Amino acid sequence: MLYLVKFIYQWLLPPAGIFLILFGLNLYGWRHRQRGRVLFSVVLAVFYLLSIRVGADLLVKPLENWTAPPQQIDGDVLLMLGNGSVGGVPDLDGVGQPSGTMAKSMLTTIRLYQQTKLPILISGGTVYADTGTEADIASRQFQQMGVPEHDLYAENRSRNTVENARFAAGICRQQGWQHPILLVVAAQAPRTAMIFDREGLSCEIYPTHYRRTAEWHFNPIIDLIPEASNLQDSAMALKEYLGIAAIRLGAQ
Repeated sequence: MLYLVKFIYQWLLPPAGIFLILFGLNLYGWRHRQRGRVLFSVVLAVFYLLSIRVGADLLVKPLENWTAPPQQIDGDVLLMLGNGSVGGVPDLDGVGQPSGTMAKSMLTTIRLYQQTKLPILISGGTVYADTGTEADIASRQFQQMGVPEHDLYAENRSRNTVENARFAAGICRQQGWQHPILLVVAAQAPRTAMIFDREGLSCEIYPTHYRRTAEWHFNPIIDLIPEASNLQDSAMALKEYLGIAAIRLGAQ
């Protein structure tokens, strides 16, 4: 009964509910031989594929499997990239919270810090006017977790990965760090590594925040119904592939 209820409401909520409406319109178009029905069918099929588990897996997993976490940490600084924050909201000891994605990177970073006691460099500024400053929020929370201030460095000007690499590279040169451990969202690792290499900062990549599970056990409720999380992951992966292509073409 529990899975039946889940099955029903998932088909009512977006994007599955939207897909059903569009599917009905598509059937109407074929029945009445309307022009553009073939193109509409192709667009609908792509929308469905991007919204189900197999489609998202096909796009995201190659990015996430590009590199594995190193078995041994051999570096001189933990360089964590910010990845979204929420400005103006209350926190335990201030204002502003990390996004769920950045919080997972922070969790990995603090665990590595406890193992290595390497200094932490956080790179991330204010991307939009209504978001918080990523590095400042993370730095405040790291201090509350017990990381001493002298082990924390914040680069809070960057608004994208290119600026992350440029500004972080400058701080690394000032501090004499030559072997950063770069903590980055797993699916963003290939593009990020290319950008940091271009800026002359060769890093050991430590992927964080995996979105897709390693094993696949078929479940019709999970795998065949369009879900917002799958569509979001597909869109993120397509953005990464476009970014990689732009770098290779010299457009970024």
